Amino acid sequence: MKIKLIAVDLDGTLLTSRKKVSPKTLATLKKAREKGILVVPLSGRPLPGVLKAFEPFKLDPADNFAICYNGGLVQRMDGEVLSASPLTDENVEHILALKQTGIFGPYFMDTKDFYVAPKGSAFGVGFLAKARNMGVKRMVPGQHYEFIKGEFVSLPSKMKKFRAGFSPAIEQEFEISASGGQCLEFNTPGTSKGQALTTLLDLLNIQPEEAMVFGDNNNDLSDFQLPGVFKVAMGNAIDEIKAAADYVTASNNQDGIALAVEKFVDMGE
Repeated sequence: MKIKLIAVDLDGTLLTSRKKVSPKTLATLKKAREKGILVVPLSGRPLPGVLKAFEPFKLDPADNFAICYNGGLVQRMDGEVLSASPLTDENVEHILALKQTGIFGPYFMDTKDFYVAPKGSAFGVGFLAKARNMGVKRMVPGQHYEFIKGEFVSLPSKMKKFRAGFSPAIEQEFEISASGGQCLEFNTPGTSKGQALTTLLDLLNIQPEEAMVFGDNNNDLSDFQLPGVFKVAMGNAIDEIKAAADYVTASNNQDGIALAVEKFVDMGE
């Protein structure tokens, strides 16, 4: 099939369990890019974290794109914002009010930095921020921020109970997604990877039938519901992703992306 854009989730999809891009997958996607096919990260991470993961690709940042924060930001890799869905000050206050003993956070992120709540614990924050390749700051009460995403982190069993206690008003106010069971991420309503991918395709004048998407987890469900886009579930994907997929490939540790691209994408050879 003639594909112009390949969108890839990172954790559990592009990256192996060791948080690396396998040599075969790297070579296959670099070849696709050399043939003029865009390779776009589709991630819950901020751009600095995405760029860290994409270092092996050595892409021109002015000519490549990234979807970050579960669709909260659509950017060029040089940082130019093409589309943004920032949280309001009221949204931030409501997330702060959800703070609960035994749950780490809330934490907030803008385009560059990772923020700790004014009186929140900084325990483990350095590790979390480093994983996202971001600096750490503490929020100043009363100051306005252009946060794109808020999040809480804890053990999956605690997070499940935490989420079950949310009021209907909170569920309606935010787009809440789970990442790996240990993290709950808060975006503005309607914000999703699927919505952002649609926005990027429109901006680039690429038809849905010319796009391929890879994913494995809950925050990939929105892009797996897009009509026309060819959807590939990783072998390690959750059942809901596999059920929505056009094809199920091998796992992230078994070059699943490379195998599917080689099978389906016309490289013009």
